[in-house]
Amino acid sequence: MVGKMLTLILGCILLLEVNAFGANPQQVKEKSKTYPYLAYLPNGYKESIGKDWPVIIYLHGSSCKGNNLDRLKKYGPPFYLDRGMQVDAIVISPQCPSNRNWVYGDWFESFYKEILEKYNVDPSRVYLTGMSLGGFGTWSLASRYPQYFAAIMPLCGGGKPDMAETIKDVPTWVFHGDKDRKVKLNRSTEMVEAMQEMGSRPKFSVLKGEGHDIHHVYSEQNVYEWLLAQHKNVYERFVSMNFWIPKTDSIITQKRNELIKEVKQSNFAEKFVVKRPAQTVTAKTFLYNLFKPKPFEQSSLK
Repeated sequence: MVGKMLTLILGCILLLEVNAFGANPQQVKEKSKTYPYLAYLPNGYKESIGKDWPVIIYLHGSSCKGNNLDRLKKYGPPFYLDRGMQVDAIVISPQCPSNRNWVYGDWFESFYKEILEKYNVDPSRVYLTGMSLGGFGTWSLASRYPQYFAAIMPLCGGGKPDMAETIKDVPTWVFHGDKDRKVKLNRSTEMVEAMQEMGSRPKFSVLKGEGHDIHHVYSEQNVYEWLLAQHKNVYERFVSMNFWIPKTDSIITQKRNELIKEVKQSNFAEKFVVKRPAQTVTAKTFLYNLFKPKPFEQSSLK
């Protein structure tokens, strides 16, 4: 009798936990030419026609490597999404093979192209985040492919300070526990300081009294609100997409070419094209300067 009562109580607790987040689409296991992944599609995605959606790419830690996608649900966004959390974005969670890590090889570009072809993606709103091994992967991939990301959010990771040169213009929010014994706090601190030296202002949240397991950060809606508020500028949306040409629909290519042609023929543009002895400022450079966003405002949080 006591056993049945305990089972009933535990069941009620679990139902309350799920209902606290509300009903939610199920995460789907997907195969890939590179790494398999879990895909979360937000409410309204299947019904929307012609709408492009933001994408959050999540990189897991070392304990989730392998060939069983269910392991990804141990923590991080997959954990909370599996329990009913809702995010107004596509969430893609690839799984790294046991014998590799996120910085190994050139897997990401092929994987990213595949995601763009399969889903209705807004290329100006693609975000990268990861925890532990995934935090290191976030720093590394962002430094190699900064043109793809509107913002990054590494948790308890680290990188090489010279990476700051290529990611200084990418909005960044860093999390680390001050009691972390697996990855010392200074690994994040040195990256933040390197970005600050380059004139960047990354957010840096040091979680007081917390160790390596800070995955609860992914349950906070304000982190998603911040990510989804970041946009790449207009110039990057149409011009910096040479890596991908749509298979059948060339709308993006047409817009890119039309934009460049417009600037080349514009009298307004001629006022800004400065000729120098050894260099001419091109239409492409002009476009970048014209649409270059103001420096992103970021500051440390509690």
